[in-house]
Amino acid sequence: MRYQKSVMAGKIGYNPPFFPELRQNREILTVGAPQSVFISDPPGLYLSAQNHDDMPNPALLTTLFILGHLLLSAQDAPMKYGKVPKEDLEMKVYAPDTTASAIVLCDYGKVTYEFRDQKVRLNLEKHKRIKILKRAGFDEGNVVIYYYKNTDIKNLKAQVITPDGQEIEVAKKDFFDEKISENASGIRFAFPNLTEGCVVEYKYDYLVPYIFEIPEWYFQENIPVRWSELRLEIPLFYRYVSVHQGFTLDISESNVRERPFIHDRGSAGTTRGTTEYNIIRMVAKDMPGLKKESFITTMDDYYTRIRFQLASIQYPDEALEPIMSTWEKVAAKLLEDEDFGGLLYHKNNYDDLWAAAQIHLLLATDRDAKIHALYKFINSSFEREDGSWIYARKNFDELYEKKSARNSEMNLMLVALLKEAGIEAHPVLISTRDHGRPIPEYPVLDQFNHVIAMVNTEGKPPLLLDAGNSFRPPGLIAGNSLNGSGWVVRQTNPQWITFETTQSGETYFGTFQLDAGGNLNGAVQVAAEGYSAASRREDYSSKTPKEYWESEFQGRHPDVQVDSVTVEAIDDPDRQLKERFRCSLPGYAQVSGDFIYLTPMFYSSYFENPFKTEKRDYPVDIPYPFKERVILQLIIPPGYKVESLPEPARLALPDDGGRFQYVVTQNENKLSLNCTFMITNLHFEPGQYDVLRTFFGMAAEKFGEQIVLKRM
Repeated sequence: MRYQKSVMAGKIGYNPPFFPELRQNREILTVGAPQSVFISDPPGLYLSAQNHDDMPNPALLTTLFILGHLLLSAQDAPMKYGKVPKEDLEMKVYAPDTTASAIVLCDYGKVTYEFRDQKVRLNLEKHKRIKILKRAGFDEGNVVIYYYKNTDIKNLKAQVITPDGQEIEVAKKDFFDEKISENASGIRFAFPNLTEGCVVEYKYDYLVPYIFEIPEWYFQENIPVRWSELRLEIPLFYRYVSVHQGFTLDISESNVRERPFIHDRGSAGTTRGTTEYNIIRMVAKDMPGLKKESFITTMDDYYTRIRFQLASIQYPDEALEPIMSTWEKVAAKLLEDEDFGGLLYHKNNYDDLWAAAQIHLLLATDRDAKIHALYKFINSSFEREDGSWIYARKNFDELYEKKSARNSEMNLMLVALLKEAGIEAHPVLISTRDHGRPIPEYPVLDQFNHVIAMVNTEGKPPLLLDAGNSFRPPGLIAGNSLNGSGWVVRQTNPQWITFETTQSGETYFGTFQLDAGGNLNGAVQVAAEGYSAASRREDYSSKTPKEYWESEFQGRHPDVQVDSVTVEAIDDPDRQLKERFRCSLPGYAQVSGDFIYLTPMFYSSYFENPFKTEKRDYPVDIPYPFKERVILQLIIPPGYKVESLPEPARLALPDDGGRFQYVVTQNENKLSLNCTFMITNLHFEPGQYDVLRTFFGMAAEKFGEQIVLKRM
């Protein structure tokens, strides 16, 4: 695989492709694609009014600035290696968060520039210190420092300081350099002899051979951070824009100063002098730890962090050279790229692929039929490979010959075939949910990691196609691709589009008879559509429907018996999936003397509230709307009467964001349940979390309520 090209590759060099990572217990060095917005002259510093008491919406750009000129007094580094204050060694509890098992005492970084052999590179000096408060915090003693090809880690050292001040160094032989992928490696090590109360620290230099992006800096992570500080010394002939996401920084200051300037030109000699630098200092104090919870995109969308993008260069006595581009120029360059547009518009790259598709087009008499036929052809012709990238690694015929490709490559091939079939189709670049939200104002390709296909439909929203999964019909893109929007690549009018999401729906209709021993017997009918149907079809590729339903019921009813299972449209993702089966649930109801107690909700995906914590400091992001309906018709055993029924309930979220209805009725010896649970709003801010958590909680509580029967 080659390096991923940036828009300005000819000017600055190459940027590595995005390297997905887990932030917890790992030190991440990322130089790929900070998300920035260009702010025009005059330069200045704009700070948002948010503070630590009110977590901002991380989906918004809360601080956008070109680093300006504020007073910056001389400051020593906030800590020295091996010099741990006595109060930190003696610390037993972190007062702002007494539940914390470990905290970052200080995370310090300094970015400088080095000129050598007519080239310039960045150096990030990094020093991090962590306090282990409880045994549960020992995981923080396992560290991986990731770095990209052509970058380097130097001067790494690490040590443990015991509560009594003893220093235990990590031996160099215990630093393990591992290749993670074709373009990424990691240095892995573990701190020895960890005890409750100890302090661990490590430092290193990270050398980056390009200046297009400054390594992004995280002021926040999964454990509390007492102090995080980033300093930069940027020559004034480099002008950056940046975006600050999350909490407002406690300190943000800069000043212009003259610094020695040494340019090592190799055999041409060394130039010495002075030049002006922008000296910047940013500090965040007492940042809360953010734990990963349900319904998120990626934690990178919520951590407080800052990213930088080179906007222009103006060397002394030279004209200003703009670096940031426009979407129109990006599209033009991308369509000329041999691994993107060059493959789409030159048929010699897919002659064999097109020939193989002909048999699938024989019965396709109209436009929709051709779209479905080609979508099915691509899905059935390739084994899916892991990974995603906006470029193809080989031409389409070579991929077809080996019969395996990434999803993104399948989508590029699909665009080419649709065009060849006379259907207007375009590639759409996206950033998947686990990659982070894109920012439309930021015209650089590095923020994307996937490509899907789009077909224009007259009078309707565009049809989006995401190949690589035969269980999803056309128009139903992968759940991980549902990140709000995508960028349509075309020569004229490249543009951003907003994705319309398809509802996931399930209906469960049960007809049961209860006997005096508390056993429930009957039949269940299930109808699933959208993402629910696609997920179920995929499940059935690895287990039988009988095995699936027995495993679904066994969590609450271990002795369940399922038989006579029939499935309709299991191989046709365009149709609603319908299932029928007989079901026996021994001991479903509790029999106590003359009374029988049972819950009428025989099945649901929402018996438990997914929102466990009382407070959430970042938004809830649900990928698609969903609706579950449960209907029960129950015949009670002879000789029993209804003593009590659950009260009906009707709940609604603000702005029609969700609805819950629950009612149980009686008609002689027959009981009926009708329950609907649905979510239509997909984004909830932290201030709305309590209402959303209560909504799910009240539904789960209602599902547990019982019918009481009494012997007559």
